[in-house]
Amino acid sequence: MNAYTLTDGTSVVSFFPEWDLNYPTSKIETVNRARSGAQYRYVWGIYGSVKFSVEYVSSSDACIVNSWWGANTPLVLYDMSSAAVCSGYLATPSLPIDHYMQPYNDQLGGIIQLETY
Repeated sequence: MNAYTLTDGTSVVSFFPEWDLNYPTSKIETVNRARSGAQYRYVWGIYGSVKFSVEYVSSSDACIVNSWWGANTPLVLYDMSSAAVCSGYLATPSLPIDHYMQPYNDQLGGIIQLETY
């Protein structure tokens, strides 16, 4: 796998994502049904995201990523072999990097989910 970096413009954290890296897109839409039975779909926009799991992240890098999540910092994800992949905010419901990798007490793992703005 390629190396990826996540940055806020000041700090940089490098990752080697697992094989579950994907780029899902979501539509912002509403669906209404009229009294006549006709269905109307209104698409207001589309936004992309990037989601992957990481393992063996150092505790200092985990603190940086978790602080970005807490401060809702705008971030940019770069593929080290090409240009920017995605920019947005960390959108996980809880801390992105939240569990220790056994048997280590200084290596952590979690899920990075970045959604565009």
